[in-house]
Amino acid sequence: MARRNPLFPYVYRFGMPFFDRLFYRRYRRTAMSAATGRLLMIGLGPGADLMFLPAAVTTVAAVEPEPAMRRMATALARRRGIAVDIVDAVGESIPFPDNSFDSVHVGLVLCSVDDVAATLGEIRRVLAPGGRLVVLEHVRGEGAMGRFQDLIAQPWAWLSSGCRPNRRTLDAIAAAGFDTAGLSSIRRSPVPPPCTPQLQGFATVLPQPPLGGGSESGNGERSEFPS
Repeated sequence: MARRNPLFPYVYRFGMPFFDRLFYRRYRRTAMSAATGRLLMIGLGPGADLMFLPAAVTTVAAVEPEPAMRRMATALARRRGIAVDIVDAVGESIPFPDNSFDSVHVGLVLCSVDDVAATLGEIRRVLAPGGRLVVLEHVRGEGAMGRFQDLIAQPWAWLSSGCRPNRRTLDAIAAAGFDTAGLSSIRRSPVPPPCTPQLQGFATVLPQPPLGGGSESGNGERSEFPS
């Protein structure tokens, strides 16, 4: 794992409620509305997204590598009466069998995993056929915003415990074998730089191509998605 700022979990825990009320709560609620059935949450953090679980969700599990975050999320779930199995793990190595979940949620987490492709590969593995990847992420912008995000990526990553604001997350999701038609870009939002624009919605698992056959390659045509 990349070196983490040991103070970040506490700064995040006490600053996020204020930040959420100003900026993110509406986006969390909208993204979570796409979750269904057996849900896995990657990088649960202090558990803010648990407050927006829809009725369509039947069970909840989560992976979270930071001990402080696990304690905070466990306390929040207990206060809210939410049953959730939180395990010590990272997105690159999810400790659940294949096809275990109907939906997997990533909320402001793909910016900070060490290996995006490996994490998305694991997510695809644990999703049932036709399962949903529920997304709320901030991504690299275009033009001056993207150049600014590139410029500050390294110092920002240390300050915010691995968060890289210039990741091209939509491209990574498509490359991992997901249909991204259900994802949309929020190019103008009240969220301040460098954590803007936002990517929100859900992607679905594409069928695996037959082994060794067919004239089509990979995931087909690469989609363009303006940020």
